[in-house]
Amino acid sequence: MIDSKKIKAIAFDFGGTLDSPFMHWMDIYIRLYTEELHLNLTAERFRDSYIYAEQMMERMQLVQPFHTLLETQLFKTNLQFENLIERGILPDTPENRKQLPATAARLVTDFSTHYVELSKPVLAKLAQHYPLLLVSNYYGNLEKVVTDLGIASCFISLTDSTLEGVRKPDSTLWKLAFDRQGYAPEEVLVVGDSMKNDILPALSLGCQAIQGVPASKGFFEEAAGEVHCISSLTELPVALF
Repeated sequence: MIDSKKIKAIAFDFGGTLDSPFMHWMDIYIRLYTEELHLNLTAERFRDSYIYAEQMMERMQLVQPFHTLLETQLFKTNLQFENLIERGILPDTPENRKQLPATAARLVTDFSTHYVELSKPVLAKLAQHYPLLLVSNYYGNLEKVVTDLGIASCFISLTDSTLEGVRKPDSTLWKLAFDRQGYAPEEVLVVGDSMKNDILPALSLGCQAIQGVPASKGFFEEAAGEVHCISSLTELPVALF
């Protein structure tokens, strides 16, 4: 159970929490690529390309603070398809090199934008009662992305791992956000989808935590015993008020 009397602020993860139905983004890519692009991909066939793209995004520092969500996704999808071709998973064709990465970037951006739109009313309601913080493993353009998506005004602070030089699951990123706003960890409720990156670091600091779990999953499959779980962001106000 959440002790709402102790909560003075709420800190949210972004990716997988506010821009999806609590799904891991690798699973979202696979769903869109198989259902919308009709590619013959499985988690096993796609995983290495997903990891490659994430690592190269960081290593090559492709994303600049002014890049949009669509531009960010296009960097990712180009890298993913490049690796899928190099690994022989997809044939080396002009369509797979150029057209499909662009289509994929748009699909992913539209998916993300749709779920952020669904998150807006909940964030607006919570922001009337609590200061909200956003803490994300991102690419240095978190402010640009959430501003374009229309949710930046809901948050009193944005903490971007690339700009801070520290990434989750290091709890330092969370604590940095709390310290800057003058909150002790026990005064902050952390909401995220990842046990590794969000929930366990929060608990290690002494925060209360709520984990978002996809409705299709066994509801308490990943959650530690002391963690409250929700399957929709709309359940969050119910747990607090």
